[in-house]
Amino acid sequence: MSEPSGMLRIDRTSHADQVVLIMHGELASDTLPTAQDEVTAAEADAPPVLVLDLAPLDYVDSSGVRLVLLAQHVAEEAGRRLAVRLGRGHTRRVFDMLGLTSRLEVLDRDDAS
Repeated sequence: MSEPSGMLRIDRTSHADQVVLIMHGELASDTLPTAQDEVTAAEADAPPVLVLDLAPLDYVDSSGVRLVLLAQHVAEEAGRRLAVRLGRGHTRRVFDMLGLTSRLEVLDRDDAS
């Protein structure tokens, strides 16, 4: 688990073939370095699937969206999968509004992988 940075906390769990980063609080430009560090560390472990669980976020801005898109690019280049959980609130609306939910592998809360 990462130390809180401003208004962001990230919990990390590992399962057989995936690493899950659960983000709580706000993913914005001021908390982005913490999120980037956690995503980079998870990518370094080369899990077959990296899941970014953004559903618990209260707020996400364009820097958070960019983080997801870059993580997707890294996963694709490495032949791995990136999946996101968006929930039903603000974060889902942001990704829907930008037309990104159709470009990402979006999991429902109960989906295991």
